[in-house]
Amino acid sequence: METRPLRHAVLRPHQSPNLVVYPGDEDVDTVHLGAYAAGRLVGVASLYREPPPDALRTTTAWRLRGMAVDPTLRGSGHGAALLQACMVHARGQGGTLAWCNARATAAGFYRSLGFSPKGDPFELPGIGLHHFMWRALESSR
Repeated sequence: METRPLRHAVLRPHQSPNLVVYPGDEDVDTVHLGAYAAGRLVGVASLYREPPPDALRTTTAWRLRGMAVDPTLRGSGHGAALLQACMVHARGQGGTLAWCNARATAAGFYRSLGFSPKGDPFELPGIGLHHFMWRALESSR
């Protein structure tokens, strides 16, 4: 899968490459999106039909995971375009909520695109401080 080398390089460079193989990567509902510049993959994001940890089983929630943009191109709009494409896809599939575990260093990015934090920050061992963030998905009607 093309997303994994960039996921590894950006999100977990000091860990084994098999740690960027996420549960659900191959599920039929999962979608992997990429951003390209000059024919090169420079950003990735994956979207999974998955309820947030504190919710009852629902099929209207989508989880954003493995979002990574080449560090030399951050701020160029590739990440925002990927996130917007994920939200459009989720809405088109009847999604009403999007959520993620955002790295503390990326929380401002998610806030700028309509996500809100919920609860206290938490540590993911070997990865760092994260915030649970969510966003309601407006109807595309």
